[in-house]
Amino acid sequence: MALETLTQSDAKDASTPEADAETEQQEQQEEEVQELLSKDTIFELLKNQRRRDAIQYLKQNDGEAQLGDMAEFIAAKENDIDIAQLSSSQRKRVYIGLYQCHLPKMATSGVIDFEKNRGDITLKPTAEQLEPYLGDSTPETDDATASTSKRNAAVAGAVGIGVAAGLLGVPGFALVPDAAWAVLSTTALVVLTAMETYRQHELDD
Repeated sequence: MALETLTQSDAKDASTPEADAETEQQEQQEEEVQELLSKDTIFELLKNQRRRDAIQYLKQNDGEAQLGDMAEFIAAKENDIDIAQLSSSQRKRVYIGLYQCHLPKMATSGVIDFEKNRGDITLKPTAEQLEPYLGDSTPETDDATASTSKRNAAVAGAVGIGVAAGLLGVPGFALVPDAAWAVLSTTALVVLTAMETYRQHELDD
């Protein structure tokens, strides 16, 4: 009887590590299961150009990036210039938008890991669910963003040339009173500022 009890006890002890290993394996598998994103979540994430650019940048850099590098890349893209030409305000505007709004929202949705203190960003497997929707929405918005920047620059340049020509007495332009040029340039500045503010609001949303 004692021998039978001992044998049963030994068998129980021997099976415990296997059971523990199986339980641990099941837990790991559960952790690896991707959370399914709803369509509302997907469209909320992808409706903003900066979030799409952030995902594309991570994909181009093996799923990992630093916040500062990402902000420079996106700022240069938005302003249609090289990174070396960026001003500090252009960098800062995108950096703050990513840090305060876009990256936390993406992290909450489960598509990235974002270490705020270190600025480390890592793309998670869940982001693969966004792939079918990225190609359809990005080009159109990219073109619109570039078009808006170029249009604003063209308008500002045209107004500047007109004002300079009027002040220098170029025939035709000199017929316009100086006061009219002042009003025109001020109005153009206000309109361009409003357009740029609206564009930034759309990017920060």
